[in-house]
Amino acid sequence: MNVDDIVAERIEQARRRMAADRWRRAELAAARERGLQARHAAKLKRPEERAATPWPSLYEYALAHRCPACRAPIGTPCTAPRKQAAAARRNGLRCELGLAPCDTRNEEMHAARHDIGRRHYRRDVGNAPWPEGRIPGQRYDSLDGAA
Repeated sequence: MNVDDIVAERIEQARRRMAADRWRRAELAAARERGLQARHAAKLKRPEERAATPWPSLYEYALAHRCPACRAPIGTPCTAPRKQAAAARRNGLRCELGLAPCDTRNEEMHAARHDIGRRHYRRDVGNAPWPEGRIPGQRYDSLDGAA
């Protein structure tokens, strides 16, 4: 055996190893895809859980607090003209391109108010019962109709 034979053998071993790795990754990807499809099919079979969200949107959580940046009162949007102008400009471009406008309510408020609403939301999610113990259609928020 000379050096060329040894090198050729190692190259062939590397090719076989790479092919086996590629096959293993393809098998794992196919199994993952099958699992995701089964999961989505199971979710679609439970329309009562899809119909009602147990919590309001993050926008409603943010509106339930006074804005620390612009002092907008509870229940009213922020007075952030630069943010609102940027969102309006982006939606104007989308309309020119024939696309539907985006919901920009979260982007038009100050980040500090949005963060307060997100913390409130996470606290409610943490205090709610486990998904198995939730009642479909019941909300588990602590907003009490403030927004």
